[in-house]
Amino acid sequence: MDGDLVQELLNQMKRFIDGTFDPLEFSYDFPVNLINANEGLKSKNKQLYELLNEDMPEICANYEPDDVARQGEPDLLDEEQFRRKVKEVYEKANRFI
Repeated sequence: MDGDLVQELLNQMKRFIDGTFDPLEFSYDFPVNLINANEGLKSKNKQLYELLNEDMPEICANYEPDDVARQGEPDLLDEEQFRRKVKEVYEKANRFI
């Protein structure tokens, strides 16, 4: 895996944080792109690999845009919470590149 794929993952996160990547699309696309990048990422940057794989799949899976569906489900995230959690991981990830 070259730096371009790592940068693309981080760019996707940044676009989502900045509001230019639809949250629902991001919640589906990012985990797929991460899976596709994992083999190379693990060998090139193990810390970044571990960080992204530890946090991002669960964060993406917990995004729920429907207010009613989130009622009584404290683990589900609204858009603001989702964006905040992705930003936290993004800021940590940038320390590893």
